[in-house]
Amino acid sequence: MKKFVLGLLLVLTAGLFSCKQNDLNEVHIYLPDGTPALAMASVLDKGFVYEETTTYFHLVQASEIAARISQQDCDLAIAPMTVASTLFNKGIDIQLASVNVFGNLFIAGTRELKRLEDLKGKVVYTTVGTTIDMLKYLLEQNEIEYAFGAEAEEGKVTLSSKNDGSEIIPLLKAAANKNQEAYGVLGEPQVTKATQLIDNLVISFDLQEEYRKITGFDGYPQAGLVVKSEFASDHSAYLQALLSALLSNETYLLENTESLPEVFKRYNSSLQAMTFTTDTIRRCNIRLAESKNIKEEVQTYLSALTGNTVADSFFWTVKK
Repeated sequence: MKKFVLGLLLVLTAGLFSCKQNDLNEVHIYLPDGTPALAMASVLDKGFVYEETTTYFHLVQASEIAARISQQDCDLAIAPMTVASTLFNKGIDIQLASVNVFGNLFIAGTRELKRLEDLKGKVVYTTVGTTIDMLKYLLEQNEIEYAFGAEAEEGKVTLSSKNDGSEIIPLLKAAANKNQEAYGVLGEPQVTKATQLIDNLVISFDLQEEYRKITGFDGYPQAGLVVKSEFASDHSAYLQALLSALLSNETYLLENTESLPEVFKRYNSSLQAMTFTTDTIRRCNIRLAESKNIKEEVQTYLSALTGNTVADSFFWTVKK
């Protein structure tokens, strides 16, 4: 009798777990409009089919993504690593499922430079947030002094902050038209846009390569897929299926460069106005690494840019 009762309990428990895994009517995934959205281009185009579940994709302004993740209806999101870690450390119950963007920053200018030291005595336009933090980190690690402002200082790199890369491109173009020197940090796909608008623009530094020289890591974990912890626990099969689907995203991007603007037009994304080439996609450094396999890279990156790290529970893995 005891064996019968125990067996019945196991069957009921398994049945309840199965129902919980499969009782999933809809899923809401939020993406910041811009390069991180490329991390899901293939499923944005073809959709994602999982049993009877309907998956909805929402593209929002990058500045909104932290607030969106905190909302109840958000199940998953692509988020900058610094944003995700800050939310986690503030008590928002999320986990990192994968890293999908490994850095896409470059220094372009009207003159060719060979070494970071060559930036001394020059003004470099840069956007705020993680972009300027990464540049500061690289300069510090190379023992190069920097200052903030609009005027060049001898022996230092002067960082001039702008709100967006779209403000930097006209400054580079104006300097090129006057045959003057100017430099700026741009991310893809704005690098491609700048090279199309400005004759003889030179890409002197790949910041991912400069980071590799310091850390030994191939790029840095700029953004990844985060998931609400309860969702990850209750619907791990869905999450695993989504990650499996995204494994082919890198190949999809390289094979569909011309049609990408049309895909993003459906979502009213700013990427619909961009031109993509295979070089653009390669410079975006989009690939997928499950978080359990990239803990050291994430902790090193967070420590370098924020001075903080995250608890091991931040990294999602399938519970046995």
